[in-house]
Amino acid sequence: MKTKLLLLIVTPFFMMHGIAQSVPNSSENKDQKKVESAIIAWADTTFKDYNEPRFEKFRANYTDEYLIASMRVKSIERRMSKLRKEYTMDKYKGTEKEFTQTMEDLKKRRKEAEAKNENFRPKVTNYTIHFWANIKLDSGIHNYVEHKIVLNDGYQVVKSSIVGSIGDNKDANILYH
Repeated sequence: MKTKLLLLIVTPFFMMHGIAQSVPNSSENKDQKKVESAIIAWADTTFKDYNEPRFEKFRANYTDEYLIASMRVKSIERRMSKLRKEYTMDKYKGTEKEFTQTMEDLKKRRKEAEAKNENFRPKVTNYTIHFWANIKLDSGIHNYVEHKIVLNDGYQVVKSSIVGSIGDNKDANILYH
């Protein structure tokens, strides 16, 4: 009995803190594409010359408000799934008409919740991603350099720092615009 009570108390805490990585993948993929586009635009105006851009370690630090809104969509989807399962296994207590009405209502509520999430603000505290590119140095050669980039909720670069490079050009500097 104490174990069940503890699970009831602790589970919501872990769900809230573990949910950051379980935001719908389609949302995260859209965010990553927007982040990458924003970084390419930033790199075009920052570096004199670069090529072969590559991205790693994308992370969206979603706000609690957005995570709660995302959980609403998942909750509705779970309810729909459970209802379908009950209905197909002849365990549903209502009529076919009630089942259909309930499913239509849930579909409408899910669509409304998804629409609210589409333009939710503030969606994130920030996005972070690692950006690699062959960047032209003042020595005339290109060096593969890794930047850690931080973007705000509006997909604007707010911080960048060099965190690695391939090649040995200690005396050369990046050519900036």
